[in-house]
Amino acid sequence: MERSHQNRKGRGNHSSSSSSSQSTRIRNTKVSNFNESSSATNYATNNRSNAHDDPQWKPRRGNTSSSNTQKEKIKTEEDKEADSSDFPRLIGTCPFMCPESERSQRERLQDLAVFERLHGNPRKTSPALAVKKVKFHVISHLKLQRCRSSSNISSVHYLNMEQLTKALTSLYNLYDTNRDSGTVYRNEAEFRSLYVLLHLDSNTRPMGESLSLWFRFVLHPIIRSKEMCFARSVLRFYQMGNYMRFFSTISAEASYLQYCILEPYINKVRALSLSYINNASYKLHPYPLVHLSKLLKMKESDLEVLCSACGLETCADDMGNKLLPTKQTTFCCPKEGFQSYNFTGLEQFES
Repeated sequence: MERSHQNRKGRGNHSSSSSSSQSTRIRNTKVSNFNESSSATNYATNNRSNAHDDPQWKPRRGNTSSSNTQKEKIKTEEDKEADSSDFPRLIGTCPFMCPESERSQRERLQDLAVFERLHGNPRKTSPALAVKKVKFHVISHLKLQRCRSSSNISSVHYLNMEQLTKALTSLYNLYDTNRDSGTVYRNEAEFRSLYVLLHLDSNTRPMGESLSLWFRFVLHPIIRSKEMCFARSVLRFYQMGNYMRFFSTISAEASYLQYCILEPYINKVRALSLSYINNASYKLHPYPLVHLSKLLKMKESDLEVLCSACGLETCADDMGNKLLPTKQTTFCCPKEGFQSYNFTGLEQFES
């Protein structure tokens, strides 16, 4: 009995020691796994911290989530830095030039504006639309010129001139691209003449290219057209200071669009003619305003206002006729510009 008990006891001790050794192996395995996990974690952490230092470092596929987290963290820090800067962040309220539905509709109608053309193809836009734009900006040029006394008109007038230049350039490109066998489009000569009239003053070149270079690419039928001959004549008379031929040519041949471009130059030539007459006429014989008003194509009452604006005094003779005494030394062009005066013979353009 005692012997069998000892045997059972021995077997129990053996079982106990086996169980103990097994638990020890499990604990060692857990510690080993923990150490490996810690090493892997430390390795990944060290690699992430050195990602910006090593240019050849590339994240593993299994680290995409940690890489994205790192990118989001960097982006957040950049946003905070931008928000804390001295310059405000500008956010546009009009990301597109017009609503998408409107663009889609005009695309179906092939009526896209210049900046909406597909790959810059001018065939995708409407030539009629370009003509309407030019007419709008030309007429606006006249209307704004007459309202320049307002303090806010000057900048609007400048912007309108820029848009007029772009619209004319677009229209000329449409003519050249869609031309077949040297044909000339209806009203093309008139719109080409506007380029010349915009360059009357040699000090301003709104279109950016000199006339001598521009004329080389204009078709011969357009050069010989009456609209272009008119523009070239007006250009020559303006540069020569021949005010009599300048005004008579405008009165006889100018179209409405041409007059809209010319009106700002008309008052300059009128002031120039006053300086000629004041300096060249005989002092003992004052110049009659009734005759001068016919030369300058303006009413006699408007001529009196213009003489006063240029620093010249007028008088009347015994018969009540208004006269301009010559050799006055007070002549000067008004610093604030000229007011709008009528052009006799073209009253239909004054509305």
